[in-house]
Amino acid sequence: MRQLTKIAAGILLGIGVPITLLSTIGVMDLKAPSKDREGALAALILFGLPPTALGGWLVWSARQRSSKQEGDRLRSTFFRLLKESNGHLTVLRFSMETELDGEAAKAYLDDRAKEFNAIYNVTEEGNFSYYFNLDGSDGSKQLESGS
Repeated sequence: MRQLTKIAAGILLGIGVPITLLSTIGVMDLKAPSKDREGALAALILFGLPPTALGGWLVWSARQRSSKQEGDRLRSTFFRLLKESNGHLTVLRFSMETELDGEAAKAYLDDRAKEFNAIYNVTEEGNFSYYFNLDGSDGSKQLESGS
């Protein structure tokens, strides 16, 4: 279905954009006879704008759908990793699981840390991790135990 949508959008834009451009030039040509300008306007309205608009809408909706699917995939992976690691998560582990680059993985985890009030842990070796409290307490016991 996605392939069909891409093909349809490409065909519609391939037809609509050139007609729109040529018709717009024809409408704006003040030296052309008024009948030619009216014909160009009719071509613009009937054959240029509708396929361009429909093709643009198909591209936009496909991008929206793809963006939502990617967000759902990241969120699902995030929650799965939290369950597997009892709330502890590193940027490297998240990056490896999601195949995001390090900066994008860190930005995603920073956003989730703000959303869910995560605690940032830095080990003596300088390793950085996030702790998301899964049991609903304030997390102070977790920090005291050193886990």
